[in-house]
Amino acid sequence: MRAGTSSAKKQLESPRRFVTSAGRVVYALNFEVFPNFFGNVYLIDDGDRRILVDCGSGMDFSNENLVRGMTSIQDRFGARVGLADIDVILITHGHMDHFGGLQFVRSHTDAPVGIHVLDRRVLTHYEERVVVASQQLRVFLQRAGLSTGKREQLMTMYTAPKARYGSVPVQFLLEEGQPVRDGNGADLGIEVLHVPGHCPGQVCLRIDDVLLTADHVLARITPHQSPESLTLNMGLGHYLDALGKVEELDGVRVGLGGHEEPIEDVTARVGEIRESHDKRLNVIMDTCRAPQTTADISRRLFGAVRGYTVLLALEEAGAHVEYLYQRGELVAENLGELESEQDPVVRYVRA
Repeated sequence: MRAGTSSAKKQLESPRRFVTSAGRVVYALNFEVFPNFFGNVYLIDDGDRRILVDCGSGMDFSNENLVRGMTSIQDRFGARVGLADIDVILITHGHMDHFGGLQFVRSHTDAPVGIHVLDRRVLTHYEERVVVASQQLRVFLQRAGLSTGKREQLMTMYTAPKARYGSVPVQFLLEEGQPVRDGNGADLGIEVLHVPGHCPGQVCLRIDDVLLTADHVLARITPHQSPESLTLNMGLGHYLDALGKVEELDGVRVGLGGHEEPIEDVTARVGEIRESHDKRLNVIMDTCRAPQTTADISRRLFGAVRGYTVLLALEEAGAHVEYLYQRGELVAENLGELESEQDPVVRYVRA
């Protein structure tokens, strides 16, 4: 779970410069995208085009940090580039800290925007997405066993920041097995891997021997998981399956994530992430010797947490509970309530 970690709460060396085996340059910008929370944005320069990968949160200070980051590339490496010079924009997934700056960036350039089809509606029908996601979250929190007051508090935290954003057009889709092209139809030579779980349409992007891992594989933390009951193609099962795609890649020299430091051994890091999820699943199985709600399980996994971290912890616990329930390892103990009530609290026990 991302919450409570320190490695995404401090700025890393920025900008950094990576050169792929084919001589293409990838600049890494690390800056504050939310208060006390840092993210990575990447600029690929292949000699002919400048490709921006993700664009920060869209908060005023994030936009300012993005502009300063572009300037710092020239100051440190002598490569003059600004937002007006961007030829293509690629969004790795539909989370606000990665796509929120799109409106700002598009005010400086008419570069086409690409995202995977399963996250397209987050950009093109943003207002609808917020309404639907909020309804699904309300049901999840009720079934998780939270009081009415706590549910309303968390819903306010969830919805309030989203009012500042709006829909943005998408010009093309990122599809696994299909070339990524610029506005003139030229192949950019970027391989797309669809890696759902953390987000339905999340993609990793391979540029020669460099892999942009987005939030699928990160250097220190296990990327946050939510249950598929909130959004289709999320959930721990999809995530673990998609880890296998990255695990099977040959010739990746370095992984560059959406947060945190570069990953020197991507395959080894995937193994560590799998082990972390296995430990959580084992804790849940032990906890559910007696009936437990998702809220109970969240407290067992993550202890006493505060603020928005409460919601992240509940979603993370929910994703693991759902994974075990889907596989028949857990069952609902209170079938009578499930049959007679609308959206009752669910109590899980080992099968």
